[in-house]
Amino acid sequence: MRLFKWGGTFLCLVGIWLTAINEYPANIFFGFVGSLMWAIAGWKQDDLALFLVEFVAVCMYFFGIYLYVFNNLTKWGI
Repeated sequence: MRLFKWGGTFLCLVGIWLTAINEYPANIFFGFVGSLMWAIAGWKQDDLALFLVEFVAVCMYFFGIYLYVFNNLTKWGI
């Protein structure tokens, strides 16, 4: 679990860095995976506060991914 949490931390930090340098949509994907890993860690460790904040972040990232895909379907020829 320790390595899993460090992996999630690394991915969240990469997502934050990508946001700082305005690298869209890569920032959303890194943040999504990192927050998902932290939500799983919170769930496995029965830490409701950690689970809740990361679960909400995962939902927001998912919505951002959905909007990115939906808004780019015509560009992709779908």
